[in-house]
Amino acid sequence: MWRVFVVIIVLAVGPAHAQSNVEAEFNKGTTAYNIGDFGTAAFIWGKLADEGSAKAKSALGTLYYTGSGVPRDFDRARELFLEAAAENVPQSQMFLSLMYRKGDGVRQSYVLAYMWCDIAIAAGHEGASYVILDLAEHLTGEETLDAQRLAAEWRSIHLKGVRE
Repeated sequence: MWRVFVVIIVLAVGPAHAQSNVEAEFNKGTTAYNIGDFGTAAFIWGKLADEGSAKAKSALGTLYYTGSGVPRDFDRARELFLEAAAENVPQSQMFLSLMYRKGDGVRQSYVLAYMWCDIAIAAGHEGASYVILDLAEHLTGEETLDAQRLAAEWRSIHLKGVRE
């Protein structure tokens, strides 16, 4: 019984400790970003992204989107945003909406911009509900329904098992 108890404690403490280390490293990247040290932020977030951190993928995507600390690369940004979006990171979903709205590295599409904004709203992005109103002005009623259908389909496929 004693050995089982020790193993349970180690397992219970281990993941929380690992999570706090990831969070601490992510915060170091955020601090570097906030003081304009984009290269350091890219290094830290790149390492965490390689280890699977969705928040780090989203943050690193932002650097590639803007060309801060790394060469500007819309394809790489989109790839990182898609990976983070599939883990329900609303900031990545909003960046995808922006990319489609502006046509940055993708074919410009208000329908897809609306779709991603709708997905971000469902994920809890605070500003997305204002953006979607502006996007709707560029769409017909049928296009809006198509975008909403696409968003629902995407969520049903990609967010299985991900907590919304």
